[in-house]
Order: sequence, then structure tokens, then C-alpha cells
Amino acid sequence: MSEVEILFIQVNPFAFVSHFFGGLWALIQAKYSTIEFAFLGYAIVCFNQYFKMKPEVTALEVSE
Repeated sequence: MSEVEILFIQVNPFAFVSHFFGGLWALIQAKYSTIEFAFLGYAIVCFNQYFKMKPEVTALEVSE
């Protein structure tokens, strides 16, 4: 396994978790923000991407 593949496996969980936190942030903004924006729609997009990526990312392993 190349160093690039190992790095991809190590970094990818951080990218996927960012979708979860983006969705959580959007839910909070939908409740408290005075800005007119479709925060609930954005939260749905973020959570959908999180759940789409979760099985792929959690299946990644660094082989010896």
C-alpha cells in the first residue's frame, strides 16, 4: 500500500465527520439564526452525505 493510499485512509474520516457537524450546525442555525437561509435543507444535505459516506469510510483499513 502506498503512502498516498495510507494518508487517504487516515484523513477520510475527518472529511466524512465534517458533514455531521455541518448538519448539526445547520440545525442550530435553523432554530436561532435571524439570517434568511434554508438551514433545514442544508442540514438534510449534510446528513444525507454523512450517512452515504459512513459505510464506505468505516470499511477502510490500512493493511499491513
